[in-house]
Amino acid sequence: MKPQRQPQGLPRKIVGFHQDEDLDWVAELECGHQQHVRHNPPWTVRHWVTTAEGRRAHIGEELLCLACALIPKREM
Repeated sequence: MKPQRQPQGLPRKIVGFHQDEDLDWVAELECGHQQHVRHNPPWTVRHWVTTAEGRRAHIGEELLCLACALIPKREM
């Protein structure tokens, strides 16, 4: 049995941030999708997300959008 390959995301720029109902930070991407950007050591270390300065500094940075990768090209 072949291992299933994880889908590769497409690079999308961060255009903003907001907090979800659990107060976790969510990046708003230029494509309209969203992605959690948690600081949850030791698994995920994103100390920058805990301050307004850190979040501002990451506006324009790219994250891989898995949702965009799953949309058939003809629908994009």
